[in-house]
Amino acid sequence: MVTLYCQVTYQTELFLDKNKDYVVAEYQELLGASNCSFVAGLFPPLPEESSKLSKFSSIGSRFKQQLQSLLETLSVTEPHYIRCVKPINLLKPSIFENSNILQQLRCGGVMEAIRISCAGYPTRKPFREFVGRFGILDPNVFAGR
Repeated sequence: MVTLYCQVTYQTELFLDKNKDYVVAEYQELLGASNCSFVAGLFPPLPEESSKLSKFSSIGSRFKQQLQSLLETLSVTEPHYIRCVKPINLLKPSIFENSNILQQLRCGGVMEAIRISCAGYPTRKPFREFVGRFGILDPNVFAGR
């Protein structure tokens, strides 16, 4: 198996300056009421206290709020990894190439990790537990020498 890593660089300079367009509350309501669940999910209803502020919030400030919410969620959970897969190559909605997704999961080692976990093997041990169990093999390594 070959694992390829590529460096991804994001240009964030002036991001907020470029995204000062205001979100119109009426548009938010209209798109949130869409029959298309995907579109409606992109525009969830706003809490009452923020509805007054939403008339003056920009796309950049909404992005910051969503990012802050994501960071808060991640800080109270224990994610082990995040794996992104590309569901299709055609760039069309509602189409999934199962074999393509499965291939990506196999190449990324996800299927193997699931198989090992299902077999009952431990995948993580706290460091203290590891040292307590295996420190006897070479005490000098764990003594900092």
